[in-house]
Amino acid sequence: MPPQRRKGSIGGGLGRNPLSDDAEHTPPVSPLRDAKWPRTPKLSQAATTVLMAPVKPTRPPADPVAIAPAATPPAAPAPVASMPTGPSPVEVVMPQPVAPAPSVLDLPLPTAGGEGPLSRAESDQLELCESSIDALRVAFWTAGRALQIVRDGRLYRADHASFDEYVEKRWDMQRSYAHKLIRAWPLAARLHPVAPAINEGQIRELLPVAAAYGEDAAVTVYTTLAADVKVTAGKLREAVAILPDDYDEGEVVQRLRAWLRGDLIEEQPNTSDVFSSVESRLAALTQKVVKGSTDHPVAAREFAAKLRSLAELIERQIPGAERKIGTE
Repeated sequence: MPPQRRKGSIGGGLGRNPLSDDAEHTPPVSPLRDAKWPRTPKLSQAATTVLMAPVKPTRPPADPVAIAPAATPPAAPAPVASMPTGPSPVEVVMPQPVAPAPSVLDLPLPTAGGEGPLSRAESDQLELCESSIDALRVAFWTAGRALQIVRDGRLYRADHASFDEYVEKRWDMQRSYAHKLIRAWPLAARLHPVAPAINEGQIRELLPVAAAYGEDAAVTVYTTLAADVKVTAGKLREAVAILPDDYDEGEVVQRLRAWLRGDLIEEQPNTSDVFSSVESRLAALTQKVVKGSTDHPVAAREFAAKLRSLAELIERQIPGAERKIGTE
C-alpha cells in the first residue's frame, strides 16, 4: 500500500491544493434557495374534511381468508383545487323557452262521455273549451275594429290598391260584409258591458236604430226588451218595427213595454211603404246574385227561375187577378 500523502502536498509544485482545509472556496448553496414557490391557498374546513377523508371501498372482498389481499399501491395525493385570484365570473342566466299556450285545436276528441264528477284534466279541458266559445261572442266586433284600423290607416297599400280589393283577395270576404263589421263594432262594444252574450245577428237588427237615433237609442231598445224577455234577433226585429217615427226615449220605453204585454194596438202599415221596402231589398238581392253569378252561373239561373215562379204566384193570388186575366 503506498504511503498516504497530505492534502497540502497534492498538486505538487503547481500551486496550492484547492481542496486543502485552509483553501478559500465558495460555500455550498442550494439551487432551491431563491426559487419562488407559489403559496398554497388556504382551503375551507369543509373542503379539508372532504379531501382528507379516507376512501371507502366500493365493495368488500368475497372471501378475505381464501383470497389474499393484493398489495395496494399508495394512493396518489388528491389534487388541490386552485382558487381563482381574480374577480368572480358573472353567471349568465339563459332565458328559458316559453311553452306555447294550450289551444282547443290540440285537444283530442273524446271517444265516449265520462261518468261521475269531472277529473282535474276534464276540468282543465272544460275551461279551455269555454274560453274559446266565449271568444266567439266578441270575435265579430274585434274583427270589425281590426278592419277599420286597416282601412283608415291604409295598411293594405303594400300589396293592394284599395281596401275592397284587400278584403276580397286577402280574406275572401265580401266588401259589404266587411263594412257591416266596421259599422257593427262600436255598437257591440257599447252594449258589451250590459249584454256580454250579444251576437252579430242582434247587433245587425239594432244598427238601423243606432244610425237613425244614435247608440243610446239602440241601448234603450235592447235593455227594455232584456228586462222582460229573452232577447233574440227576431225579437229585436219586431221591436224595431214598432218604434215611432220621432224618437223619444220615454215614449219608446212605454211603447215597447205595452207591446211586450200585448196591449199595443198595431197600426196597419202603409201599403206603399211595404212595397218600397221590399223593392229595395229585392234590388240589393239582385246585385248580390249578379255578383255571385260569375263563379256560380248555374245556381244563379236556378235562383232567377225561382224568382219568376214567385212572381207568377203573387200575380195569381192578387184579388181580382183571375177576372182581369180572363177578360184579356
